[in-house]
Amino acid sequence: MSQMNKLVPVLIIGLIIGAGIGWVVYPAMNPVPPPGPNFVQKTVYDALKVESDAAKAEVTTTKSALTKAQMDLATAQSQITAAQAQIEKLKAPKKIGLVLATGGLGDKSFNDGAYAGVLQAKNELGITFDYVQPKAIAEYEGYQRDFAKSEQYALIICIGYDQADALAKIAGEYPNQKFVIVDMPVDKPNVASLLFKANEGSFLVGVVAAKTSITGKVGFVGGIDIPLIRDFFVGFEAGAKWANPQITVLDPVFVGGWGDPTKGKELAVSLVELGGDAIFAAGGKSGLGALEGIHEKGVAGFGVDACQCYLYPEIKASATKRVDIAVYEMILKTVIGKFQGGVYSKGVAEGWTGCCRLPEEESFWENMFNFKHSALPSEALEKLMQAQDKIITGEIKVPSGF
Repeated sequence: MSQMNKLVPVLIIGLIIGAGIGWVVYPAMNPVPPPGPNFVQKTVYDALKVESDAAKAEVTTTKSALTKAQMDLATAQSQITAAQAQIEKLKAPKKIGLVLATGGLGDKSFNDGAYAGVLQAKNELGITFDYVQPKAIAEYEGYQRDFAKSEQYALIICIGYDQADALAKIAGEYPNQKFVIVDMPVDKPNVASLLFKANEGSFLVGVVAAKTSITGKVGFVGGIDIPLIRDFFVGFEAGAKWANPQITVLDPVFVGGWGDPTKGKELAVSLVELGGDAIFAAGGKSGLGALEGIHEKGVAGFGVDACQCYLYPEIKASATKRVDIAVYEMILKTVIGKFQGGVYSKGVAEGWTGCCRLPEEESFWENMFNFKHSALPSEALEKLMQAQDKIITGEIKVPSGF
């Protein structure tokens, strides 16, 4: 090979090596010029702008949160003010109006019971009250209207079934006024009608009658033969037969009116002549005549609605309607803002009906009427309490006259 041919590969290799060295050395030999002042200023400006925008966004967010917090605070303060006003309103004593039945106070029945319930509310709930004592049925409407139009009374309580017609009219005239009526339904949304399961209290009396009867025959004197009075009889009959399946319940007799004590007495005596020695009377003043006949014949008698055992030593027990408890409950509902119109029908389980010889009732009636019951035979008392328990639990379903 010639000398030239030998040099060519060497030159090529050298060129390649030189190019590589130049590629490595060039940056160091030819550095990139540093950024000028304008470039630095722009970079700083951009950085500051980003920081400023972030700060502005944070300020906007903070202002928005502050505005919302101020609105929430205003709402909370408004709610607190409203709540305080409501508290003051609830703390203010409620005023109750009481329209008694024509018998007035001292009737030892619904009027005295209702008055006892209002007095309990005064002592325990701090209410104030006014009451009126109508002398005739015709006066009910005027007294009800006078109470309602004054707008002073949180609740107006009307005692007795014979106030129903007047109340239906007045409750319609004053739809924002709350009313209560005892012992009769009035179909108005602002009226609470308090009804009592008379059949359950009568069942308890039937138990005592069966357990005190010597002849094994018991009887019933009613005022008028209507479902209301049949309800008393049906419960009485069921209680007597539950306590003594061998007992004979004589056919019920009815006076035909509420104000004929002479006939009531005659009918009671007729039952005694048939062998009845435990007789239940439910007939208003007619029933009082029946109890007088029972007293004269010296047999056991049983009263109704309120405890009538104070009348004669022969009266052994009475079926009771606890008007005091029912009235107090309605006042309580009014005070706490839970009053609702409608029909309230309650019995033994709720304590609205019972028997004056139950341990939880006996002292109440004795204190109200200032007398002392004679002792019941232990067997009769035990059976009475057993019947009460079974009615409360539902084991005994008392039949009704309705």
